[in-house]
Amino acid sequence: MNFSLKLVLLFLLTAIAIAFVLHFSTLHVFKEHFKNNIRPHLHQYFHYIYTEIGTPPNLKIAQRLSDTFKIKIIIKGSDLSWASDGKITELPKIHLVESYHQKIRYESGRYRGDFVIRITNPLYSVIFITQHDRDFPSLWKQLFKTLVGILLVLGLLYLLIRWMISPLKQIQQSITRIGSGELDHRITINRHDEFGKLSSEINAMADDIQNMLEAKSQLLLAISHELRSPITRAKVALSLMEDCEFQDGLQQDMDEIELMISELLEAERFNHRHQVLNLSNIDINQLINDTIKKHYPNEPIIQKLDHNLPVQSLDQTRLQFVIKNLISNALKHRKQPTDNISITTYQTEKQYCMMVEDHGKGIPEKHIPSLTEPFYRVDPSRQRETGGYGLGLYLVKMIVEAHHGELIIESQEKLGTKISVIHPTLN
Repeated sequence: MNFSLKLVLLFLLTAIAIAFVLHFSTLHVFKEHFKNNIRPHLHQYFHYIYTEIGTPPNLKIAQRLSDTFKIKIIIKGSDLSWASDGKITELPKIHLVESYHQKIRYESGRYRGDFVIRITNPLYSVIFITQHDRDFPSLWKQLFKTLVGILLVLGLLYLLIRWMISPLKQIQQSITRIGSGELDHRITINRHDEFGKLSSEINAMADDIQNMLEAKSQLLLAISHELRSPITRAKVALSLMEDCEFQDGLQQDMDEIELMISELLEAERFNHRHQVLNLSNIDINQLINDTIKKHYPNEPIIQKLDHNLPVQSLDQTRLQFVIKNLISNALKHRKQPTDNISITTYQTEKQYCMMVEDHGKGIPEKHIPSLTEPFYRVDPSRQRETGGYGLGLYLVKMIVEAHHGELIIESQEKLGTKISVIHPTLN
């Protein structure tokens, strides 16, 4: 339930509660006032009318008084049964409050919305009933009118409050945009209240974050340059050295350090939500072919590619890293150097999949959930034969997720490993 609906519901319940409280409190006050102040005067008023009718009752005077004061008069006795309108009204279910004045019994109450008073002497009973233009207001009518009035007032109050808090929605939308990576977006609310101050503070925070990330990016570029330069010089010096038994190992170590620096920088770029992809229309099958021809021309790789796969908007450099990493891992973990691995592409109605599969030693099930963690290694000894240092699959997962895809790893010991990259298909 959104905030506006909650606010409307709160105002409606408040209006109903206020209407009931006001109505019943007013009704209680009126009843007490009627009982203590009005009822005695009414008794006196009808006593005067009763006295003027006389005993025995003068029916002509009773009719004149009924027409003049617009009240119905009923007179009952052992030898008389008369009504001013010709209709004798029986009051079998009416609750009359009994009182006495000057030794005469008075009974008063309500009957079908009319006020009724009965005055009784030993010979006759005279009943006075108010006419409809003197009816007391209906309980539910008054409650309805009160509720409508309160709802109108609260409706205006709701519109005012809604206007006061209207910047909340714009602030929420702006925070979502900034949080999704639009760090240059700013909130434009021209108000000088708390919402205006909050907007200014959020804009200032976005400025600080943007400056911090830009400084971090500059630092990464500087580190990359400063680390690569001495490594390059060392590799040049190493190539000029006389051949020795340690030269190949040192060269491989230097290459590994250079690759590790590149992947550490790439991992740092993807270590927050604001990574930027250089998207372009890519034929995935063509990218797979190019990668295999360039890096693995002599390896036994079986390609099972769906040639109906549509062109997709992807980051070519990073997707090539994914393909290269998955193929390298599969080749590295074969049982024999001549064993085949396979790479497959296919599509469904809403997604396409790239799958790399080997038939090697497989991975113990307990290690599979941790394979995409940075620097995690199934082989803790970090032998050169197994290669890597635990950043490859971590980077692959972040690149895939940056494309709104999913990385799935399946493996069985002694049977091999299958890694699938699933991406949503562009509409």
